[in-house]
Amino acid sequence: MFDLLVEGGSVVEGEGLRPRSLAVKDGRIAALLEPGAGEAVDKIDASGCIVLPGLVDAHVHFREPGLTHKEDFDSGSRAAALGGVTTVMVMPTDKPMTQTAQQLLEKKALAQGRCRVDFALQGLLGPDLSQVQALAREGVVSFEIFLGLLGEGQKIVDSDCLVAALEAVRAVGGAAGVTPFDEGLASKAPSLPPEVEAAGVARALFAHRIAGGRIHLRQISSALGLQALRLAGEGVTSEVTPHNLLLTGDTLTRLGAVAKVVPPLRSEADALAMRQALAAGRISIVATDHAPHAPQEKDAGLDQAPGGFPGVQTMLPLLLKLVADRALSYADLVRVACEQPARIFGLFPRKGALRPGSDADLVLVDPTRPMRISNADQASKAGRTPFDGWTAPATLRMTLLRGEALCRDGNIVSVPRGRFLSSKEK
Repeated sequence: MFDLLVEGGSVVEGEGLRPRSLAVKDGRIAALLEPGAGEAVDKIDASGCIVLPGLVDAHVHFREPGLTHKEDFDSGSRAAALGGVTTVMVMPTDKPMTQTAQQLLEKKALAQGRCRVDFALQGLLGPDLSQVQALAREGVVSFEIFLGLLGEGQKIVDSDCLVAALEAVRAVGGAAGVTPFDEGLASKAPSLPPEVEAAGVARALFAHRIAGGRIHLRQISSALGLQALRLAGEGVTSEVTPHNLLLTGDTLTRLGAVAKVVPPLRSEADALAMRQALAAGRISIVATDHAPHAPQEKDAGLDQAPGGFPGVQTMLPLLLKLVADRALSYADLVRVACEQPARIFGLFPRKGALRPGSDADLVLVDPTRPMRISNADQASKAGRTPFDGWTAPATLRMTLLRGEALCRDGNIVSVPRGRFLSSKEK
């Protein structure tokens, strides 16, 4: 007797969809059964739905501590649940930034009891490498290295220091998330053209060749960045955001500060190159860089407004649009938004999969009911998305976390029950 059966839906198997019942016991998937098989205490009718693993977003900013006028663990995780994202990895760029084991523990305490989805925390690694071992012991899921954009003591500009930082991460068996940048070029081109990204990618890759280990390149956004990525060898993964797959500089011209983001929106040729690279596996994953700002900050005008906007709630609808447009398959969607993010950061197969032993994090999608993305429906404190008015070809009916419903038909139906995740746990 199982605790729960999710019946009548189809799951991704190989390159196609196959009717399956999912049996849940003690919050984990116990079996994938043929339709009609199995008995359970409770049942969910998923007839006509596609059942996906809960999405894993490896790049979110929930702005806590210190910047909660922009977002917090409650509002950000509400948006995640409503968007079918059941695991988030929270970046360290808050106030203060998460650079020490103590700061990591304090941030973990803020999230517990308030985060509605399961969460992992990322640590910032600047020139001071003294906290690497302590952060690793406390379960940090990645060490984030910025080659620019941040202040002194937070970014790594010196090449020798970059190699040393990568070596320190390798020594503890960790993953280094690297935001590629070239400060010299950026100072000559404030608009951050693709050359700034490509030079940063090349610099990170050469340092990785010396140091070894694992690096994950953040926010590849341009065809030129992809060219630099061809230098990558073993131990290198990468990401692209939904907005760099679907939006262009014309969107910024039309919408203004609502669409301002770093790195900036590129050309249609760049967006096409990113879609093709993602489908071909040259880019490893999709991650949102969910980076909300308060509406009044965005209202300051294009020059003064900060870059960034919410993304965690719109991730799945936009990926479903790419599937409908045949830019991706359902198998691709699971690969780039569920399985691969969990693998890269040490959470697989607990997360990102529908297999016996995995957490029963499920998303039920009705492919017969289109949905409209609307500012009015956004749970983020930002309140506005550049995708307002877009139509997705399917509707999210239900999100489950460890076998219990988080949201149903656009409504949150559970109390916060997100757990801290460490790559050391299985």
